[in-house]
Amino acid sequence: MIRPYQYSYNKIQKIQSFVNHVMLDVIFRAPKIYNPVFSSALVLPKYRMLITGINNNYVLNPLSDAYLICKGLSTKQLKTLKKAVHNNNKIRQLCNGTIEPVKYSEIEAINIDLAASLKKFCNYLYDEVVKKAPFYNNYENINAYYKTVVKKSSFCRCCGINKVLTQFHTHRSALDHYLPRKHYPFNSLNFKNLVPICDVCNSKYKLSEDTLYNTNTRVKAFYPFRNDIPDIQINIVFSKPFDNTIEPNDIQLNLACAGFEEEVETWERVFGITENYKAECCTDEMRMFYEEQYIADMNYGKSHIEYITMLERNKFGDANFLKIPFLEAI
Repeated sequence: MIRPYQYSYNKIQKIQSFVNHVMLDVIFRAPKIYNPVFSSALVLPKYRMLITGINNNYVLNPLSDAYLICKGLSTKQLKTLKKAVHNNNKIRQLCNGTIEPVKYSEIEAINIDLAASLKKFCNYLYDEVVKKAPFYNNYENINAYYKTVVKKSSFCRCCGINKVLTQFHTHRSALDHYLPRKHYPFNSLNFKNLVPICDVCNSKYKLSEDTLYNTNTRVKAFYPFRNDIPDIQINIVFSKPFDNTIEPNDIQLNLACAGFEEEVETWERVFGITENYKAECCTDEMRMFYEEQYIADMNYGKSHIEYITMLERNKFGDANFLKIPFLEAI
């Protein structure tokens, strides 16, 4: 992340408590519960409408299937499932590498049908259930959460060069599952795992790329709601004099952040940052910025240092964090 979001509390975040309760207190305790089949009567009264008031295919059926399978699991297997609920929702610690996640592949090794039922339940929660009246009447609308996070800021906190829709738009940009729901169960509605990013970062580059593993190697990642702003340094070198024929192959671009080398590598890998920044440096808009604004200011007596200092005052506005190394390279 070029700059983290500030975490903003919203009533909808209580949905995670429903997920935790139904899994930890009911589904994964199935061997100790007398009832032979799952029903809404097994959950706390405040959550029953979230099951009975929703299409059975979305909540009741996958939970019923999971409950029956868990009836026959060992204590060790159930412990792994409980660990998945606890660990997969500690987004900060997972990003920092201080705890290990439990992936769907590990649940498939226990029971492939169980993994399918749990994935169906988690995916339906995000894709369908939050849109239904029993949920948004109790927990508010997911768009309200989006607006409290992005507020008036339109730049993508992930890449910094593309736009997101703000609180003033009737629509919203993508909410990215930072730890992809394809790989990680039980956090599809954890709002510390739902990050507003631009459609380019979300739909063109990240997709379901695993944030925590590079192939089979466990890696660290920037936590999207961290309290500090990582000081990411961008160094650009052109292999030929800059003009309107410049192409990405003519650019050497390096990313660095002291003490966060692994996080930078993950950010670059998942979101294609180097490719995006090189492409941006080759746009007509960047060339016009250089020719029309920067050179004009030079002609009116502003020094290079003065101009760079001016951009640094608003480093994250108008992609200035990239324009600065771009001008240095020229």
